[in-house]
Amino acid sequence: MATAEMNPLSISGSTLLYPVIGYPVGQVKAPMLYNQLFGAIGIDAVVVPLEIAPADFPTVGPALFAVSNVRGAMITIPHKPACVDFLDAASAAVKAAGACNAIVKRADGTLFGDLFDGVGFVRGLKRAGVEPKGMRCLVVGSGGVGAAIAVALGEAGAASVGVSDLSADSAARLAGRLTSFGVCREAFVATNDPAGYDLVVNATPLGLKESDPLPVPVERLAPGTVVADVIMKIDFTPLLLAARERGCTIHMGREMFIEMAPLYLSLFGYDGYTSDGIRKLVGYKD
Repeated sequence: MATAEMNPLSISGSTLLYPVIGYPVGQVKAPMLYNQLFGAIGIDAVVVPLEIAPADFPTVGPALFAVSNVRGAMITIPHKPACVDFLDAASAAVKAAGACNAIVKRADGTLFGDLFDGVGFVRGLKRAGVEPKGMRCLVVGSGGVGAAIAVALGEAGAASVGVSDLSADSAARLAGRLTSFGVCREAFVATNDPAGYDLVVNATPLGLKESDPLPVPVERLAPGTVVADVIMKIDFTPLLLAARERGCTIHMGREMFIEMAPLYLSLFGYDGYTSDGIRKLVGYKD
C-alpha cells in the first residue's frame, strides 16, 4: 500500500477515540489508514491499538466504553467472538457468524455490534471482477474472519460453502449457523483439500510466519481457481505466491481492508464515503 504523506495528528481534549482491540496488535494497519484519513477529511478523532490478553478481555473490553470519548471500536483477533457477549444489540451478520469486528456506542450508551470482514471481502472480490454468485467456496478457518466471510459468501449467492478448521466442532458450529440462519444454500464441514472448489479462502493466520505451513495442499489447486488470503501484513503471502505459480487467480487481504473503511466510517457516524474516494484521499495504490 502506497500512501500520501501522513498528516500530523492533532490531539486535544475533544478528540474522539476509536481503539483497535486485539492480541497481538503489532500487525494491525488500521491506525495508519484511519488516522491519515481523519486528518485528510478533518475529523477530530484518532485510532489507537490496544493489546488486551484474552484473560483480561471480558473485564477490560466492555469497561473501555465507560470512557466518554470512546465512541466505538474495531475488534480483531482473537476477540471477535468474545465481544458478542457484551453487546446490547447486533446486526444479522453478527448473529449468523457469532462474531463482531465493529462496535459503536449509541447516544443512550448501549453498544451495537456489526461485522464487516465478510462484506468487505465480497466487495473486494467484485471490485476485482470476481463474482461469488454460484461459486463453490472453501473457507479455511472458522474464527471471526472466517465466519464473516462464510456468511457474506452465502448472502452473495455462493452455491456452497465448505468450512475447514483444525477444530471440527468449530467448523460444524459455523456450518450449522449458516444453514439455520438461512444465509447459505449449502454449508458443510470440509477438509482443507481445495480440489473441486471455485474459490479458496485462507481465513487463518497461517502465512504470517516464515515457518508456517501452507493452509491448503497447493498441488491440489486447479488452474483458474480463485485463491484469496485475508492476511493484510503481507501482500503476496506464501499461499498466494504458490497459487499464482499454479495458474490461479489470486486476491490479497488488503482489498478487504480498504473495502471495510466506508462501513466503519458510516457506523461511527461519518457517512458519504466510498472505497474509491478513500483510496484517492490517502493515496492508496492498487
